[in-house]
Amino acid sequence: MEKLVKLTLVCALSAACCSPLAAQEETLSAEDGLAAAQTAADLPGAPEEVPAPPAPEQPQAGPVDVVSAEWKFFLETAAEKDEDVLEQLLEGISDWVARNPDGAGQYLKASLRYRLGDYKGALMDLVHHFYEYPESASSEDAKKLFQEILDKKADKKMKPGLTALAAGVPAGDAAERLYVMLEKLPGSAGAPFYEPIMAQYRDYLNRFPGRPGNDKVAMAAADMHLNMKEYLAARLAYEKLIAMYPASPLVARAKLFLAVILADNLKEYDKAIKVFKDITVTLPGTDQAVAAYARLPELAEKRKKYQLAVDVYEEIIKLYPDKAEAYNAYVSEARVLREELDKFPEAVAVLNRLADKYKDASGVEALLLAAEIYRKDMKDTAGEVKMYDRIVAEFKTDPEAPKALMSAGEVYEKAKDFEKARNYYETVKTSYPEDAQAKKAQKRLDGLLAR
Repeated sequence: MEKLVKLTLVCALSAACCSPLAAQEETLSAEDGLAAAQTAADLPGAPEEVPAPPAPEQPQAGPVDVVSAEWKFFLETAAEKDEDVLEQLLEGISDWVARNPDGAGQYLKASLRYRLGDYKGALMDLVHHFYEYPESASSEDAKKLFQEILDKKADKKMKPGLTALAAGVPAGDAAERLYVMLEKLPGSAGAPFYEPIMAQYRDYLNRFPGRPGNDKVAMAAADMHLNMKEYLAARLAYEKLIAMYPASPLVARAKLFLAVILADNLKEYDKAIKVFKDITVTLPGTDQAVAAYARLPELAEKRKKYQLAVDVYEEIIKLYPDKAEAYNAYVSEARVLREELDKFPEAVAVLNRLADKYKDASGVEALLLAAEIYRKDMKDTAGEVKMYDRIVAEFKTDPEAPKALMSAGEVYEKAKDFEKARNYYETVKTSYPEDAQAKKAQKRLDGLLAR
């Protein structure tokens, strides 16, 4: 037993250590342990001093003899210098800790990462140690190693957040403490620790799959993928959240982010259309629905799904009649009907509806556009003049009213209906004598008299 005690003092990362999990005869001599310590210290990139991990606490699962034997194997192998061996060993230790949550195992995992040059991963493992094993026998060694890595590797911007993170361990059970840790990680560690933070999210969700609040953990992980511009990973993370937590209030936000990623980053327009349409159906009246309606017709036009775009514009007009989105929908719908579908009467009808609703310059502009469609696309003189007449009747004080009268007169003059042309020009003179159009009307009248 005395030899076992001596051996424990020099084991683990800088030596090979025996497990106290079961009373077994030691398999290494003290001399072997000291030799292993010297060998491990020669590993390139190893810190000058890494405190040896204390023996693991009693494991929670598995036959004691098998668990202890595996732990001994890890400690013996950790003395090797070959980095490839140590990388493989790290995977095994990670699996062992997942099966047997243990402070000493977590510390050994962090120490190996540091020896292999992954100081960020080591820091995250140590933070995990603080939150899951605050009373562990390895806590003091974990704190010393954490501070050593901070002093040697972390820049000035990293240190305050990481220090606060390590010092803010709350009360509660392990799952509760780790949940708090995950909430703090993005703000305290942030983008430089993207990969080790994601590893912490995965570990938590694997260990506590049914715990309340996991939808928030999944959302935080998806958001971090998005912030790092890992768009495919973000897409899959949002889709998984939607599938796993359909009743979560976070689903609305996840769907919108998913649709935006599909449209703007992955260029999967048809899939984006499908998600945006789903949002409008399943989340009516929400901010996400408003955002979906704003993007959906644009994507429909991009994919040449023009009738879909028209249908969506009509939905926007119906659902948001008093918002600016409604006015834009009227204008856009008329444009698509005219330019993409050659549905000229339908386009005119939409513009007339716009003028019915907006009794200002917007209505006048719509009627002038309708007149243009009658003139250029439909070759309908009567329809064109009808739009001018409506402007004068309903928007008499608008600056465009005298111009509308002049345009109507010119239409009839061109058609050689001089009587009607003269009537419109006279109306300009009498109704708007101070307007610049009055002088033009007089010139037209003078020309007609000369005929």
